[in-house]
Amino acid sequence: MKLNINKDIRKGLIFIFAITALLFSYLIYNEAYNPGFEEQKISVYNYSNKGLINYSVYLKPNNLYKNNKLAEGKLYITEFVDYLESNIKYEFTGDRANDVKANYSITAKVQGFTVESEKIINIWEKDFLVVPDKTINSFEDKISINERVKLNLNEYNTFVKEIKEASKINCQTVLTLSMNVNLNGSTEKGTFEESISPSLIIPLDVAMFEITGNNIDQPGAIEETIQAQLPLNKNLVIIFGIILAFLIIAIIILIFFTQAAPDKDPLEKELNKIFKKHGDRLVALNSDIDINKPIIVKSIDDLIKIADEAGKPILYKYSDNYKEIDKFCVTNNYEMFILELTHLDTTELVTDTEDTISENTAEQINIESQLNG
Repeated sequence: MKLNINKDIRKGLIFIFAITALLFSYLIYNEAYNPGFEEQKISVYNYSNKGLINYSVYLKPNNLYKNNKLAEGKLYITEFVDYLESNIKYEFTGDRANDVKANYSITAKVQGFTVESEKIINIWEKDFLVVPDKTINSFEDKISINERVKLNLNEYNTFVKEIKEASKINCQTVLTLSMNVNLNGSTEKGTFEESISPSLIIPLDVAMFEITGNNIDQPGAIEETIQAQLPLNKNLVIIFGIILAFLIIAIIILIFFTQAAPDKDPLEKELNKIFKKHGDRLVALNSDIDINKPIIVKSIDDLIKIADEAGKPILYKYSDNYKEIDKFCVTNNYEMFILELTHLDTTELVTDTEDTISENTAEQINIESQLNG
């Protein structure tokens, strides 16, 4: 047995589901065969920069230490320190041969500073050139620099005391030993530039001190941007497929298991409209209406105007069969105004679907809502 559905609604649903099914079919095809592209950066040349400083602290003859040398990571007494010897290394490594030039120098920077609210404020500084500028060229995949530097800390401590006495400024001071390397290279895939500065920081003009370091291991690469095809989004295809399956099932059900409901009787439609719009104005009678020389009106609107003018209700004889409800009337003194639905041209009966109540027969017209009075 097929389900009755309003023919316009049925056609509309079939059309909407069909268009939507075509849309999701296209989305599945497009996702499967044209998932799209995205920009990706790939490395075409990789290299690394490593800077490392090792040191040893050599001592003056003293009664505390047996050896004249202390290793890294100790606490050092300034009066016992003779000099510091550091081994500064730098290494560049590429994944293949190229034209690389490294320019470097080693400096000792003495700084006077103060700390306010955990912020370091530099007061003065002076650079001492330890190793002047040097340049190394290589057409291989590697550059190595190894410099051994000896620092006489007493000389720097003496310099700091002289500055403090001359400036009358008592501040914290440090010595920063650093190798400043500027690197540039050229390959068939492009060029690159790098700058690194491994360093040691040594407090000055203090009774004892610790040395901190800044070793560097810095990788780099020359990159190219490519358009990479995205992988198939299986989850999205599955979701689209499920929606498409439901749409196809819905179309099959609408086509094979439903049918367009037959058009309503024009009289039923007109009654539905009258009771919906004017139900509170209508009075149902159980007896026949005695009609003597009635005045025929053309429409329900005309009858409403007469009822309003006369201040009278609109009467009709109640029946379980809607086809027997074919007259509405208004009495005013000796005059009887009547609207006969059966005499109306069917083209005059309202067919507006939004005013249609339901598809059942007269029992639903049974005017439960109209007969509130």
